[in-house]
Amino acid sequence: MNHVFRRHVGAALVLLLPALLFAGVFLVYPLANGVYLSFTNASALRPTSRFIGLGNYEYLLATPEFYIVLFNSVVLVGGAILLSMVAGLGLALLVNRRLPGVALFRAGVFQIWIVPWISVAILWGWIFNADYGIVNYMLMGIGIIDEPIGWFSGSTTARIVIVLGFAWRMIPFMMVVSLAALQSIPSEVLEAASVDGATPVQRFMRITLPLLRPMLVTLALLQLVKLFQEITLPWILTQGGPMNATSTLSLYTYKLAFQQWDYGLAAAAGTVWLVLLGLVGLIAMQFTRRSF
Repeated sequence: MNHVFRRHVGAALVLLLPALLFAGVFLVYPLANGVYLSFTNASALRPTSRFIGLGNYEYLLATPEFYIVLFNSVVLVGGAILLSMVAGLGLALLVNRRLPGVALFRAGVFQIWIVPWISVAILWGWIFNADYGIVNYMLMGIGIIDEPIGWFSGSTTARIVIVLGFAWRMIPFMMVVSLAALQSIPSEVLEAASVDGATPVQRFMRITLPLLRPMLVTLALLQLVKLFQEITLPWILTQGGPMNATSTLSLYTYKLAFQQWDYGLAAAAGTVWLVLLGLVGLIAMQFTRRSF
């Protein structure tokens, strides 16, 4: 195929032109324009904008709120990914045993993944409601608490609710992809390890987990990008509160752009967000190439 393209460069460029135009219009231009705006004082409240250099970045790096937002993003997204990955892989291991009713269970769990984020936010707001939420009802029923907890009024409890909501939505996808990866592992390898006297835990730690590592890292990276973009759940449940405890980069950038109408500062926050995700992606790629 490469030989054919080298002999017919013109034809290859014609075939690639629609894809290049699409990428330029919908990917390159918006990205370049966003980076450019980060060096201006562009705002809906100003008739014209001017170039201000690194002023927006200097403001962000000097603002304590920005570091709180970064911390929240790492804690909420990182916690949700870790929880959903452990739960998803655990469910995949269970489903892979082909127990009775597994097909029905897999189909039922996967339905969670197609639930819209707005529906998840409404559901989570209902079950964690301080007055009539089912979580408080169950905890009081078994004697763990004596009075209802205001889940959205405390920084720690609000973060727990957001992490659980993110994880609950991600677990089915983690399970399905992990199950596909598990079923791709040759059974002969595991059988040989069993014959050699390896325990189930040893087989999982020394064989299964290393073979799944590239998939798990890639899956975590995909979910990282997805959750960093998610704004619905924290916006509906807490609007970033209390005291910015659940304000993430996506929510913070949204507020800068559409509440403060500061497009330049919002673009700077988005550019920092892009750079951070890019660095995480590079680290993840290096990690997948290393052996235990």
